[in-house]
Amino acid sequence: MQSAPSDAAAAAYGDGSVAPHPAGGYKGHHPVAGLFHIGFKLLAFLVYLIGGLIASSTVGIFISTVLLLAADFWVTKNVTGRLLVGLRWWNRIKDDGESEWIFECHPNASKIHEFDSYFFWVVTYGNCIAWLLLTVFNLMSISKLPMCLLGLSLGAANALGYLKCSRDQKKRFTSFVAQQAMSNPGLVATAVAASA
Repeated sequence: MQSAPSDAAAAAYGDGSVAPHPAGGYKGHHPVAGLFHIGFKLLAFLVYLIGGLIASSTVGIFISTVLLLAADFWVTKNVTGRLLVGLRWWNRIKDDGESEWIFECHPNASKIHEFDSYFFWVVTYGNCIAWLLLTVFNLMSISKLPMCLLGLSLGAANALGYLKCSRDQKKRFTSFVAQQAMSNPGLVATAVAASA
């Protein structure tokens, strides 16, 4: 595993200065990102579930669903994950054929709004669960099973990538705190005395 935070990456996550949210609206700092995070997922579900009522072409429904799932995967992986939870991941294949996970995290995780984070995780895991249920319900349907498997695999890939990225961020933070405590014992003694 490798992480790649930088000043340029910090700028890409935004500085956290946003207008206050309207009363009764989205409670986080990034309502547009939240809309796109859930929008493509809902559109893919709607096209999959009620596309047959609107259009008679199974191929058209399949293509539309696949395009929406691909757009959702890209937006979640590259935009909304970075804005809503301050994380970004990708997987790279090295020259020797080995797979390498690469994680980025916001340099100042305290700027991540709690509602943005909650919304991101609930929608990401809810998406996986919904596609898993659709896959189970369509195990005997040769025409609908590929769409369900694609939705499940793309949603699960994002969920797994962000889960690994989140764990890596927590591990690096713990390591950083321990390293600072070891190199500055006076700082630890001052912190303990202040909390007592």
